[in-house]
Amino acid sequence: MGQWHCQAIRQVNGLRLVAVCELDETRRQRAIAEQGVKGYATLDDALNDDAVQVIVLATPHDTHASLAIQAMEAGKHVVVEKVMAPTVEDADEMIAARDKNGVLLTVFHNRRFDSDFLTVKAVIEAGWLGDIVEAQSSVGHYGKPRGWRAWRRHGGGMIYDWGAHLFDQLLQLFGTPSWVFCRMAYGGFDGDDYDVETHSHTLVGFPSGVVGVVELSHLWRLPRPRWRVIGTKGTLIKQTFDPNERAKIATNFGGLAAEMEVATVQGDWLDFYRRLVAALKGEGEPPVKPEEACQVVRVICAALQSAQTGSVVPF
Repeated sequence: MGQWHCQAIRQVNGLRLVAVCELDETRRQRAIAEQGVKGYATLDDALNDDAVQVIVLATPHDTHASLAIQAMEAGKHVVVEKVMAPTVEDADEMIAARDKNGVLLTVFHNRRFDSDFLTVKAVIEAGWLGDIVEAQSSVGHYGKPRGWRAWRRHGGGMIYDWGAHLFDQLLQLFGTPSWVFCRMAYGGFDGDDYDVETHSHTLVGFPSGVVGVVELSHLWRLPRPRWRVIGTKGTLIKQTFDPNERAKIATNFGGLAAEMEVATVQGDWLDFYRRLVAALKGEGEPPVKPEEACQVVRVICAALQSAQTGSVVPF
């Protein structure tokens, strides 16, 4: 993701890539050569560079809070990869550091700009499905958890990874939840080189009566639809992330049953950085408010608590 951020910054007017920071010497030299900018071996070195005004943190989840707070204490604006932090307490401390230092803090919830999500949002807002009863959102594959994401102590697990995106999308659609219930499975692969869940099924209830269903899995051998949204007037199915794939809708108009396909709304992750530029100029809100990202962390922590206790967790 660090490489993607470098490429994105170069494509957005109002931003200039100043330097890269990488602890590993070999990767740092490669990054310097690829990006044609300065390279730093430590965050301290980068923070001492007056040309650096914004720090983008594409690091393991358990480092987000400490590194972001360090950067904000140095007077830098911060973009942090999702998930904002592993705990609500960490997220609250990051927001407090923003307020103390008068800087901008935002979280890269780039999936707000995905074509499939924008299509679902547009169809719901158009009223073609009526009142929403249930929104099912799923991501999965077959394969063992790997790397730092295989370990809970680093903020690993799909609940922190893809879950951060999918819960954020539900909150964007339906507001603040009222309760969370989650079940997790942990098996399926040999070895002791991971300790995170391999499958999770989370229900998120909203005051309106809508229930969001988020399924995340390392155990899928056959896929589920990316989206299945059920309303009082109709149902929408979007099979994949593919921006060229049309969403299918079964609904009714004037009492007449109708089935149709709708073109996918085209999204662009660069919109995040375009909105960041506007916010830095004082011309708009941050592309993602950290208070909203903190709510996503709250949902994840409630899901983990529910999976451990077997009970519904009030939000």
